[in-house]
Amino acid sequence: MPHTPPGHPRPLAVFDLDGTLVRGDSFGRFTRALLRRSPWRAVAATLCVPVLAPLYAFHRTRRHAFALLLRVATIGLPARRFESLAAEFAIERTSERYRITDTVERARAHLAAGHRVVVATSCAEPLAGAICRELGLAPVDVVASRLVRGRAGMRPLPACRGARKVERIRAAGITDPITHAYTDSSVDLPLLAAATHRYVVDPSPERSARIRARLGADFVVLP
Repeated sequence: MPHTPPGHPRPLAVFDLDGTLVRGDSFGRFTRALLRRSPWRAVAATLCVPVLAPLYAFHRTRRHAFALLLRVATIGLPARRFESLAAEFAIERTSERYRITDTVERARAHLAAGHRVVVATSCAEPLAGAICRELGLAPVDVVASRLVRGRAGMRPLPACRGARKVERIRAAGITDPITHAYTDSSVDLPLLAAATHRYVVDPSPERSARIRARLGADFVVLP
């Protein structure tokens, strides 16, 4: 990865997290782990299944089902305990089993070259930040989905994904042109479209087709 010459704009590399740096849905798995660690939470989640199943059947309502599970998983859980459990869970999520080593090494190479690196993800804080720290990606800017704490547990704000991901990056004061974008998902087409160099991690044929329909062949597939 070439270093930035003095006096030149600093390259900006944006990485998705789930499916790009680590395998699987990090916050979904963390939420299920929170439910399993408490018998009464697990029972409450089981009782919600008749309501949740129809919601999970449709993409538009799936987020409502997850929001209900998150409330069950976090009601009565102190903020500091939530953060410590997230930090513990991040150790597992960054093990060799889940780490996507080639992409992590690309992120490290950008950092070593003096580039600015942003991890923009629908995974929620503080888990996203803890995972980045465990991956050894410091210093990176983490732009993640937000949670709001209430008496009935936590609820998610609109996720940092799709077009909102680019909006959140800019709202964070990161206004330089995006030189490199890495993702596994066609949901991130707005991010890929905004970047000069585009990298798609191990996409399915369907995702490749959707990306190609929007961007042509102007992207690199990474294994």
